[in-house]
Amino acid sequence: MLKQKPLGFKKFFLLEFTKEIIRSTETYQKVLIGKEVRKVISEDPETEMLNLEVKRAKENIKKLVKESIQKESERIANMKKLDSLPEFDYSVQAQRNKSIKRPVRQPLPSLIIPEPNLPWTVKDIRPFPSMDQEELRLGKIDVLLKDSLVKTIECNGLDEKIIVTGAMGRKQTGITLEEEEIDSIIQKFSSATKIPVSEGIFRVVFGKLSLSAVVSEVVGSKFIIKKMALPPIQIPFRR
Repeated sequence: MLKQKPLGFKKFFLLEFTKEIIRSTETYQKVLIGKEVRKVISEDPETEMLNLEVKRAKENIKKLVKESIQKESERIANMKKLDSLPEFDYSVQAQRNKSIKRPVRQPLPSLIIPEPNLPWTVKDIRPFPSMDQEELRLGKIDVLLKDSLVKTIECNGLDEKIIVTGAMGRKQTGITLEEEEIDSIIQKFSSATKIPVSEGIFRVVFGKLSLSAVVSEVVGSKFIIKKMALPPIQIPFRR
């Protein structure tokens, strides 16, 4: 009887028979269960919210990656611009530096006091320092007198900064003297040596100090104080 069935029915029968065999297998059952589970999960509102959060997170990640790539591209472009800048010509800058005129430091003026006209009989006599006399107290310049590096002290007049010379060279200090202070210093040398002060050139020696001054009430007085070195002690030779 089966042989008399049309060919189309045979194909249909064999196809349905094969489907039933597959449906009865364990693997098919697992696949079918998996589809049902995914369907149930996809229809759950919480699952839908979770999918939205995942989608947003992915979009944020894509945005951050895109921004990072853009910043890196801009940085590389800026580096290329720097590489393309012309090199600095140091020789030109050196020539410019040479052409710049730097201010020349003017030398400090020296106070020159002329030598007095002495008779030829005493012209070669030189003052001799002594240690047995008291030290003079000369006010503001005492600190300079005590400084072993200072050899000369120059005062060019009222409110002029004191200039010193010595081991440090020729330097200007921050000390200035009023007219009364200048006159007082000259007068102290006069009193100590008992030599009266008069208009004009005034020279005296007291202790280890030599004073040369120009005394003038019209233009103001000036002075130079020099520290005199003691001669070396000579030991008598014994045979």
